[in-house]
Amino acid sequence: MILVSATVFASLCSAGSGAQGLAPARIQLFLIERPVGIERATTVVAPEGHTLTTEMELVDRGTRLQLTASLSVLADGTPRHFKAAGKSYRFVNVDAEITVTGQTARVTSMGESTDVAVPAAWFPARSWAPVAARASLIDYWERHGRPAGIALLPGDADSRIQVTFRGDETVQAGSKTVKLRRYSVDGVVWGRETVWVDARGEFAALVSRIHILPFEAVREDLVTALPALQASSVRDRMADLSGFASTMAPTASGVYVLSGARVITGENVPPIEDGVVWVRNGRIAGVGPRSRVTLPPGIRVIDVSGATIIPGLIDMHAHASQIEWAPAYLAAGVTTIRDMGGESLFLSAFRNEVASGRGLGPRIELAGLVDGPGDGGFGTVVASTAAEGRAIVDRYHALGFSQMKLYSLVQPDVAAAIAARAHELKMPVTGHVPTALGLEAAVLAGMDQVAHQPVRGQPGTPDTDRIIAMLAERHTVIDPTQAWGELLGRPRDVRAETIEPGIANAPYALAANYRSVLNNPRLAPAAPAVPARDPAPRGPHILKTLHDKGVLIVAGTDGALPGYSLLREVELYVQAGLTPLQAIQAATSVSARALGLGAELGTISLGKRADLVVLDADPLADISAIRRSRFVVTNGRMYEPAPLWRLAGFRPLTSTPPGRMLPVR
Repeated sequence: MILVSATVFASLCSAGSGAQGLAPARIQLFLIERPVGIERATTVVAPEGHTLTTEMELVDRGTRLQLTASLSVLADGTPRHFKAAGKSYRFVNVDAEITVTGQTARVTSMGESTDVAVPAAWFPARSWAPVAARASLIDYWERHGRPAGIALLPGDADSRIQVTFRGDETVQAGSKTVKLRRYSVDGVVWGRETVWVDARGEFAALVSRIHILPFEAVREDLVTALPALQASSVRDRMADLSGFASTMAPTASGVYVLSGARVITGENVPPIEDGVVWVRNGRIAGVGPRSRVTLPPGIRVIDVSGATIIPGLIDMHAHASQIEWAPAYLAAGVTTIRDMGGESLFLSAFRNEVASGRGLGPRIELAGLVDGPGDGGFGTVVASTAAEGRAIVDRYHALGFSQMKLYSLVQPDVAAAIAARAHELKMPVTGHVPTALGLEAAVLAGMDQVAHQPVRGQPGTPDTDRIIAMLAERHTVIDPTQAWGELLGRPRDVRAETIEPGIANAPYALAANYRSVLNNPRLAPAAPAVPARDPAPRGPHILKTLHDKGVLIVAGTDGALPGYSLLREVELYVQAGLTPLQAIQAATSVSARALGLGAELGTISLGKRADLVVLDADPLADISAIRRSRFVVTNGRMYEPAPLWRLAGFRPLTSTPPGRMLPVR
C-alpha cells in the first residue's frame, strides 16, 4: 500500500496509537516503454499523519540513476516535510528539502535556501520522482475542496499544479478487474501527466516524462494493464490538444495578404523589399514586390511594414512526447518538426490530430526508432537480425512514419538490412552512428543522415578530410544539435540562462532541470554531463568546415529547451561562420529537402504551404532577430506568439536576447 485514503487511515489509527508500517510497494518504471527500474515505496502511519519513503533505481542506456525521497503529511493530507535527493535523469540533479514550522516553510533546492509563507494550498515536488507521491497529491486535492491551483514548492511565483478529474475506468490486470480513477496533473513536471489511483486511493499508475522523454510508472500488480492505460492517456491528451485549437482563434486565416515587409524567401536570391505574401487557404498564392503583385479587390490586407518575413522553421531533431510542445514550437516560429524517437501510439495520434486540423501544432514528420539488443538499449523496438530489421521498417511504414532512425546498438548486418528495406520504401535512414559500425561504415551501409556531430577528428588531417569528402560526395545530411551540446557542456560557473536566455521564460519544473546540470558541486561531478555528446566549443570549427566542403547541415535540437533551442541553433551556425541566410536555410529549405518535402515547404514560393514567420527585425543584419517574432503562420493560419507561449506554460515575451557564445578552448 502506498497512499492511505481517509477511510483506511482512520481505521488504522483506531487500531492503536503507535506508528504502523504498511507493506512496501513496488512500482515498475518504463522509459519509452522499456522496463528500466523500480521505485520501492513504504508508508508508515501514525496518529498525527503518515510518512511515505521511496527508493528509486533505474538504468537509462547504461547510466544508473538513484533517487531517495520522503514525504510527511498530517492527517488531512497537508504536507509538513519533503526531501528528495539523487538524479531523475542523466543530467538532472535533484536536491530539495522543505520543512514547515508554523506558517513558514524553509525551502532548500540545489544548495540555496529561503523562507516563505506557507501558501493556502501547496504541495512539494521536484522533477518526476517520487511517483508514489502523486497519490498523496490527489488525496490532498480531493480533501481540500479540489482547489483550482496548488502552489508548487520548490518553485517560483508562477509555479502552480492543476489537478483535473478525468473519469472512472476499469482495466483488466491479468485475471482481475480493477476499477481506477483517472486524473490529469499539470505542473509537477512540465505539462500534463495522467495519474490513476484505485478505489482505496492507492497509487496505481502514471504516464509522464523523464525530463522530456516518455515515461510510465505502474504498480507491479497492474503492469499487464499498461497498454490500456497508455491508450486512455493518449485519448485524454488528444482531447486537450483539440481544446488548444478551439480556444486559440487565429489572427488571420483563409485569404489575406501580408503587405509591406522585407521577404526572405529562403532561396539564394536577395530579399524582396516592400513585399507582399498572399495567403489563400493554406497556400502561398502570390509573393513579390507590392508594386508588381496584382491582388483581387476586397482582399484582407494586413500591414506589416518594417517587418521581415522568413519561411517557417523546421526542427530536424525533435522529441515531442507531450502536447505542450505544439504551442511552444509555433510560438518560436517552428512550423515543421521531425520527431526522432518516442512512443508510436502517442506520436501517431499527435501527428494525425494536427494534420486533421483538430489539433493546433506544427506539421509532424516521424522517424521510427530501432535499437539493437543489449542492456544499454533505448526503447522497446529492437532488431536482432536482418529479418527483424526489415519487418520493423515495414511496421513503421504502415503507421505512416516517413524515415527510420538507427540507435547505438544496431549491428552492421541489421543496419544494412534496415537501410535497404527503408530505401525500397522511399524512407531515408537517420540516427546515431551504431557503435559497431563507426561513421564511415554506417554511411556506406546506407545511413543517409546522421544525428549530432559525428566527425571527431580535426579538419586538415588526412583521415578527417577523407571522411568529410565522403559525406559531401554521398550528400549525407548532418544535424549537429549544437545548442543541446552547448547547454549541457557549459562550464560549471556558467548559468543556463546565459547560454539560453529563454530558460528565464520556461516553466519552473523544466527550467530547474537545466539549472541543475552543473550548478551543484556536490551532486554534479566535474565529468561532462553527457560524455557521449560533443559540447559546442569544438563544434564551430568543424561545422564551418563541413558546410564549406558541401556537407548538408540541417538544424535540430534533440529537444532541449522547447522552441528556443532551435533559434539558438541558428544563432550558433552564424557564430560558427555561416552567413545569416545560410543559417536560416539550414532551418528551412535545406531541412525541407532532407525531409523529401522541398516541393511542399521550406521557401516562400508560389503554391507552397503557407508556413511563415513575421519578425520585427531583419535577421540578415542580426541573426538574433529570429527571436523577435510578431506572428507565426502555420498552414495559412496566423497566430500571435504570446498566447501560444502561455498555452505551453511559458512566460510570453516578444523577444529575448541572443545566448552567449562560449570561448573556444
